[in-house]
Amino acid sequence: MLKSEKIVEVIGRARREKWALGEFNLSNLEVLQAIVAAANELRSPVIVGVSMGTLRYLGLNYLHGLIPAARAEARVPLFFHLDHGADFETIQRVIEIGFDSVMLDTSRLPLEENVREVRRAVEFAHAHGAAVEAQVGEAGDEEKGIEGEEFTRPEDVPAFVQRTGIDFLAFSFGSKPGRLEGESAPDLEVVRSVAAISPVPCVLHGASSIPDDFIRQAIALGAAKINIDAHLRKAFTRTLKETYSQAQVPTDPRVAMRAVREAVQAAVMEKMRLFGSSKKG
Repeated sequence: MLKSEKIVEVIGRARREKWALGEFNLSNLEVLQAIVAAANELRSPVIVGVSMGTLRYLGLNYLHGLIPAARAEARVPLFFHLDHGADFETIQRVIEIGFDSVMLDTSRLPLEENVREVRRAVEFAHAHGAAVEAQVGEAGDEEKGIEGEEFTRPEDVPAFVQRTGIDFLAFSFGSKPGRLEGESAPDLEVVRSVAAISPVPCVLHGASSIPDDFIRQAIALGAAKINIDAHLRKAFTRTLKETYSQAQVPTDPRVAMRAVREAVQAAVMEKMRLFGSSKKG
């Protein structure tokens, strides 16, 4: 990877220039290869997101090896980010193997506890050169079976950012993380109000379920980091099913995985074009 700006600098630039940096979640090697190939082809900076599920699936040692491999292949700024980190210990472990940023998601705790836990993560991360994302307001997650949502109150944002010291803000606005079918009904006025008052760049979670026009408007309002996961998993699953439904079923799994990788790359490029990040690397 070429010497580049830090993640906070790229997201800050995106906010000023009214485009968004995409975070695309990793699930296996082929998805990682597809993300890097898409970023190189479109000259788009990119974030590789790693969820707690993926961390458990791959294991820390394998993940540790994938980070320098991906960076060696990338010709654009490429960052690794922990998505919805569950605890401080995980924050420590991934920063120690080279993550550029982390999210500690303690948003379902009472506000004061959320602030305290996030502040602890910020102090550690900043001391090690990593950035931090956190959330105020509760959001559901269909994949994890988490129900209920409490939209973020804009008036809570400035104090939350100031007291925690975070670098970018996630918030609840009606998207549906983990949704594999249909679209959500997000509230643009929440995005408008939060983006206008937040001292740091804002993040849209669950963006696979959000209509394209909403995303364009949200970017214009200041959303500068957008998370995509389900969109890639759908492309992966659809292509795998098509490949193994053919009359001549491939016996070499690499044949199927090559088709999957190409489909996921196309899915990533589709979102990068929507976010306006092409040629920004």
